[in-house]
Amino acid sequence: MVKSCSLVGAFLLLPLPALAVDLPVEISAAQTVARSGSRNIFRIEDIHQRMQSAINCLVGPKADGFSAAAPNPCAATGNGVIPDTADPAKKARFQEAVEKLKSGLAITDNRQAMQVALDAADMIVAAKDD
Repeated sequence: MVKSCSLVGAFLLLPLPALAVDLPVEISAAQTVARSGSRNIFRIEDIHQRMQSAINCLVGPKADGFSAAAPNPCAATGNGVIPDTADPAKKARFQEAVEKLKSGLAITDNRQAMQVALDAADMIVAAKDD
């Protein structure tokens, strides 16, 4: 009995495997959630939550701008699009999309907020394709 407890204790001390980074999935999730913030959503609070989810996916949980109050659609695929992107030019372009989404969080008009979400989604696609 003591041996089995020792084995269990030793097993618990083993390092957990690192989270597998899947940058294309992260980028797609960020783009999708940003775009979905502009469709069939009528409450400004819901549009803002979708924007914040896109921000969460782009910046990752360790960055300024991340909000645990909104879902993170990239939680299982890596550390966030920006932290997982190696190319500095692409990082900068993704950060521009973050800034666009952050500006949308202050907008109270549904149509204007939806347009910001669409524009940010297009920026994410453009940054990915460069």
